Amino acid sequence: MSLFITFNSVNIQELIQKITDITIWKKGDQRAPHKPLLLLYVLSQYRQGHERLFNYGTEIEPPLFDLLNRFGPQRNHYYPNMPFWRLQKDGFWQLTNIENCINSNKPSKEPTSKQLISCQVYGGFDEPTYQYLTKHPLIINQLAEKILNQHFPESVQENLINQLEFDFTDFYRQRDPKFRQSVLRAYNYQCAICGYDLRHDSISIGLEAAHVKWKQHGGPCIVNNGLALCSLHHSAFDMGVIGLNSDLKIKISNGANGNQMVEKLFWDFDGKKILLPRTREDYLHDQFIEWHFKEVFRK
Repeated sequence: MSLFITFNSVNIQELIQKITDITIWKKGDQRAPHKPLLLLYVLSQYRQGHERLFNYGTEIEPPLFDLLNRFGPQRNHYYPNMPFWRLQKDGFWQLTNIENCINSNKPSKEPTSKQLISCQVYGGFDEPTYQYLTKHPLIINQLAEKILNQHFPESVQENLINQLEFDFTDFYRQRDPKFRQSVLRAYNYQCAICGYDLRHDSISIGLEAAHVKWKQHGGPCIVNNGLALCSLHHSAFDMGVIGLNSDLKIKISNGANGNQMVEKLFWDFDGKKILLPRTREDYLHDQFIEWHFKEVFRK
């Protein structure tokens, strides 16, 4: 039975399309995961029985700031107020108590976090959509999976699922087997960071093909945008713990910490060159390295 039905004036196909088409702030190749992270947080709270509306100051600003700090690009400042306010224009998000937040002289100017807090602004999905989602939690999962697949690579998806306590029994992922095969072959079936190359007979175990520039941000599925990495270093690379400079030398984030095992698995590789493909034509392209260093690596 199709899930794309109308229920109490809610067309689920239209809702999925609206969430797919949310307006994302763009400036060149910079990442702006503010709205996706806000929606994932709200959907996870609905799964746990939260009422429709969230108080911005007590229920949105602190957790969204934390999610941006953990899963967003490294920035000097984060602005949780912007996605909370701007989602109004995407067709399914409502705010209350906004009258005193609107500048009569500049009505298009967005209120600051302090103004949203002082005005006791609340926000959430509109009433019909909320009522439908509370009665059909599987749709919440479907919307969350859509957001995750559209905006984050697989290893970050896993971390977000755990962070937000989603319960996905069958999480669909879009993989390109040709990309994996060509990248692993180029790196001689070894992790480019540590050289890990476990095989069971002829089958590689725990070795993955990482996109340097995420495909969710236009990164192509080509060898020159791929790294063969063990699952540990793949996750760390996508979370910004590991980066590369223009000389293909490994950089470890200053935030990386742990016991002696972390020293061996991470800090011992700091400043060393990655294992390079056999042929120069398979080397990483500078534009993808630069994007990862600016938008993912956490210095």
